[in-house]
Amino acid sequence: MTDPDVATEVPAVLKRLAKYVVRGFYGLEHALALDILIRNPCVKEDDMMELLKFDRKQLRAVLNTLKGDKFIKCRMRVETATDGKTTRHNYYFINYRLLVNVVKYKLDHMRRRIETDERDSTNRASFKCPNCCSTFTDLEANQLFDPMTGMFRCTFCQTEVEEDELAMPKKDARTLVARFNEQIEPIYALLRETEDINLAYEILEPEPTEIPSLRQNKERAAAAAAAASGPHREAWASKGPSYEDLYTQDVVISMEEQEDLQRAAEGKSVKERPIWLRESTVQGAYSESGDLKDGGLGTGPFQEPEENRPMGDENEEVMQALLIH
Repeated sequence: MTDPDVATEVPAVLKRLAKYVVRGFYGLEHALALDILIRNPCVKEDDMMELLKFDRKQLRAVLNTLKGDKFIKCRMRVETATDGKTTRHNYYFINYRLLVNVVKYKLDHMRRRIETDERDSTNRASFKCPNCCSTFTDLEANQLFDPMTGMFRCTFCQTEVEEDELAMPKKDARTLVARFNEQIEPIYALLRETEDINLAYEILEPEPTEIPSLRQNKERAAAAAAAASGPHREAWASKGPSYEDLYTQDVVISMEEQEDLQRAAEGKSVKERPIWLRESTVQGAYSESGDLKDGGLGTGPFQEPEENRPMGDENEEVMQALLIH
């Protein structure tokens, strides 16, 4: 059973405190990033990048600045996608207890520094020699004082020194402390209201949540993709050439005689071929109209027909070969 004094929701005063601090001491990009974390308890880095329209490098620079100042915290989770691949995602959230402590510490540090500057610069006189331009602090006044003349003289050239007005603080530090307290009073008032607030562990360490606007955009994109991949896409794809058609080639070898017959069938006049295409001008070569149409090659001058070769010559050659052996 939960304690009734423990808050299960982030109080509005803590949200106002975070907004005041980030808008007062940081830039516009930091304010936009922290505003998303105020509206949503724990946000993924990719979702913040989509909402802010920042690139990843710019967004990480802003988040690292806030994380370095302890305004936000980061948690890494390993998620498994539908295809079985594991990816790591960064989730950012605000620990409001840590935020309050950091704001108190930083404001106290600023106040102490202003008071230190006030103490160091109060009634601090500086002297300068107009002749040799040597400078002296108020701690060296005993060395500059001349009891015979009652004046402050330079220890180097014995010239009377003057008070250096440029070394004096331009503004009184006491006015800076009053101005600081006046400007930080709204934050002090919010800090006083957060003294007795106890937050539950679920608020300090929230679980990742899904942003409704991004979920609607994803659903619309998925519906549009499903509609685009429906029957219309298949009908459109069936009209185009398939992969099988890429490897199918219809090769047609057309002879000149077929072209002549086709032209004759269409009623066009057949062009007469030149004589150097119909008959060869080389003596003894075959002609297209003769040997090719008859289906054989003519005998050349170096080729002797077998049927005209005399049988006696063959017998004489055989006898000469036997006599050699």
